[in-house]
Amino acid sequence: MRGRARAIAAVLGTAGRPAAAGRAGLAVAEARVRLANWLALEVERGRAFLFLPVAFGAGILVHFGAPDEPTLWAPALATVGLGLLAMRLREHHWAFLGAVALAAMAAGFGVAALRTQILAHTVLGTETVFVRLTAWVEVVERRENGDRLTLAPISAEPVLAQLPSRIRVTSRTATGAKVGQAVVFSGRLRPPADPAAPGLFDFGRDAYFAGVGATGFAVGRITPAESGDAPLGVRMRASLDRLRSAISERIRAAIPGHAGAIADALVTGKRDGIPEGLNEAMRASGLYHILSISGFHMALVAALIFAVVRGGLALVPALALRRRVKAWAAFAALLASTAYLVISGAEVATQRSWLMIAVVLIGVMLDRGALTLRTLALAALAVLILLPESLLGPSFQMSFAATLALVSGYTMLRPWAERHADGGVSAGRTLLLVTNGVAGLAISSFVASLATTPYSAYHFNAIQFYGVPGNLLGAPIIEFFVMPLEILALLLWPFGWDRPVWALAGLGVELFIKIAEWVASWPGGKSVVPSFGPSALGLMSAGFILMAALSTPLRWFGVPLFALGVALVPGAPRPAIIIDAEGFTVAARGADGRMRVVSPRGNRFTVQRWLSSDGDARIASDNSLMAGVRCDTFGCAMPLPEGGRIAVPRQPEAVADDCHEARVVVTRFAVPANCRARVIDTRALAWTGAVRLFREGDSYRVETARPASGTRPWFRPRPAGEPIPLLRPTPGSQSAPPAQPAADDGADPPADADQ
Repeated sequence: MRGRARAIAAVLGTAGRPAAAGRAGLAVAEARVRLANWLALEVERGRAFLFLPVAFGAGILVHFGAPDEPTLWAPALATVGLGLLAMRLREHHWAFLGAVALAAMAAGFGVAALRTQILAHTVLGTETVFVRLTAWVEVVERRENGDRLTLAPISAEPVLAQLPSRIRVTSRTATGAKVGQAVVFSGRLRPPADPAAPGLFDFGRDAYFAGVGATGFAVGRITPAESGDAPLGVRMRASLDRLRSAISERIRAAIPGHAGAIADALVTGKRDGIPEGLNEAMRASGLYHILSISGFHMALVAALIFAVVRGGLALVPALALRRRVKAWAAFAALLASTAYLVISGAEVATQRSWLMIAVVLIGVMLDRGALTLRTLALAALAVLILLPESLLGPSFQMSFAATLALVSGYTMLRPWAERHADGGVSAGRTLLLVTNGVAGLAISSFVASLATTPYSAYHFNAIQFYGVPGNLLGAPIIEFFVMPLEILALLLWPFGWDRPVWALAGLGVELFIKIAEWVASWPGGKSVVPSFGPSALGLMSAGFILMAALSTPLRWFGVPLFALGVALVPGAPRPAIIIDAEGFTVAARGADGRMRVVSPRGNRFTVQRWLSSDGDARIASDNSLMAGVRCDTFGCAMPLPEGGRIAVPRQPEAVADDCHEARVVVTRFAVPANCRARVIDTRALAWTGAVRLFREGDSYRVETARPASGTRPWFRPRPAGEPIPLLRPTPGSQSAPPAQPAADDGADPPADADQ
C-alpha cells in the first residue's frame, strides 16, 4: 500500500489500535484493519470521485420526489454552506468526503430546481370542447395511422385564457404539413396526460420539460394558413428539417421498402415507414436500440472518423512524428459527432449521447485516457447538470448502466491481459485476441444486456432473453458494414457518387432485418414482469454501482444490496381496482386473479399500460378482458372475488339501482344518501390523478398518482375548493355534496394521442 494510502488508513484510527481480548476481538480488529486499508486504497485510486455524480443524482431524485415545488434559495444556501464546511474539514479526510457528498446532493437538488424554473411555461388548465387554432409547425412525426405535430400557437378561436407556447396534436390522417409552415385546424385540447397509474411513466412531467403545455387531436383537415414571417426559432427548425428531408429522400430513393426506412432512421432519426410489426421484431430480438440515435450511433460515427483521420495522418511521417495527430483526429471526430447531432434532429437522447462522446473526445485532446471510469463520471455529471430531468428516464439509466458495466469490465481485465501478453501463446495473449474478436462482442453484449435488465424490467415491464444472440448476429452488420457505408455515402453525395453506396448499405440493412425477424421468431424470447417499486430499483442500482465502481473487495458489499433489491421485486402487491385520471377507464381484478375492464368505454393505451404493469402478456384488444363483464346502455358491472359486484354507471338514473345491488360503485354522478354500496367518487380524481385501490379486509387502501395536497408545475391545475374524498368513509354516509352530471359525461373519452 502506498504512503498516502497508509496515511489515510491511519486517520481511521484502526491501523495501530490494540486488539480486544479473545479470538472474537482479534477477528473484529483484523476486519477493521482490512476495511480501513481497502477504503484507503479506494481513495488512493481516485474511486471516491466516481461517487460525485451519484450524490449529485441523489439530490435530483430528492427534488423530483418533493410533493411541493421547492424554492431556489434553500438548495443554493445549502450548497454554499456545505461547500464551506467541506473546505473547513479538508484536513479531516472522511468528514471532508461526507461534506462534499452532501454538498453535491444539495447542488443536484438546486440544479433540478433551477432547470424547472427556467423552463416554466403555460400549461392548459382544463380540456376544451372545440377550438380553431392557427399555429406554426415545429415538428412533424409521420406514423402509420396519421401524423403527430408539435406546434407553436399563433391564435385560438374562441380565445383561450391560457394559450400554451407549444402544443402537441395528433391527426388520424396524413396532414402533408411541413416544418416552418403556418396551419389552421379545429381540434380538442387538454392538459398533458397524468400517469396511467401511480408509479408509471409521468407524461405530464415529460411534456413539461419538452416545453409542451397542451395535447390533443385534430378534427377534420389541417390546412395551410397565411401568417406572415415565421419566428426565428421556427425558421431555423424549418431549415434543419429541409436538410434532413433531403437526406431522407436521397436514402429512400436509393433503398426502397423497409430497408430504406431503417437506413434513413440510422442517419436522420426519422422512423417513418417502419411498420409496427418490424418494430416488434427488433424489440423481441434486442435490436430496437439500434434505431435510437443515441450512444451506439454517436460512438460509431466518432470512432470511424477518429480512425480514418488518425490513420490517414499517420501515413504522413512529418506529421505523425512531430504533431499530436491523435488530438487532431479527436477534434475531427468531435466535429463529425456535432454534425450528426444536428442532422439527426438533436433529440434529448441524442444530446445526452453527444455530451458523453464530447467529454471522451475532449479528454483525448487533452491527452487523458478516453476509456476510464473517471471520464464516464464526468460525462454523467455533465449530462445531469444540463439535463437533470434525464436521470428519471430509461435512456439515461440504461445507457450509463451498460457503459459502466463495459468500462468496469475492461478496466479490470485489461491490465491482467497486458501483463500476460508477452511471449508466444499464453492466456493473456489469448484474452487480448478474444476481446478484439467475435467472442469479445458476445461478452460485451451479454454484460450490457445484464446491466440494463433491471431498468428494462422497471420501465418497460419486459425482459428480452435473446438480446445477446440478436446483437451478436445483427449489431456487427450495422457497426462494421452499414454505418461506414452511410458515412461514405454522405461524403460522396456532393460528388454525385452516393447512390451505389446507399444501395450497397441497403443490402446490409436487408440482412439485418432478416436476422431480427429470425431471432424474434424463436419461442420464449420475451418475459413480461409486473411493476415493482423504485426502492427495489434503487437498491439494485446501488449494489451495481458498488460492484462496478470499486476496485477492492469492498465491491462485494454491492452483492447483498443488489440481491435485496431483487428480493423486493416479486413482493409488490397487486391492486384490486384501477381507475385512470379521467375516470373513464376502470379495471377490477376477477376471481382468476386477472384484470377485467369494467368501464363502458376504455382507453386502450391506458389498459395496455395496466396490463404490462400487472405482468399480464395480453393486449388491450383481448376479448378475455371483458369476460364476466356485463354492459348495457346504463353502464357495466362484474362480480368481485370477495362477493358482490362492482358497477360503473353510465347514466345518472342507473346510480340508485347500482347502490342497491352492487358492493362497489364507481361514479361521478349524484349518489343517494342511503346508498349501501362502497362509493368511489371519481370527482376526486381532479386532485389525485389515476388511483389504485388495494383490498385490505373490508376496506381499501388508496394509492394516488398525485399527492392530494401540494403541486408541481407539471401537475394539472386543481379545481378551487377543498379536495373531495375518493372513498366514502362508510356505506350510507355522505362525504361530499351531491355531484351534478358533467356536461360531457356522455361524450367519448379523451383520445390517447398525447401518449
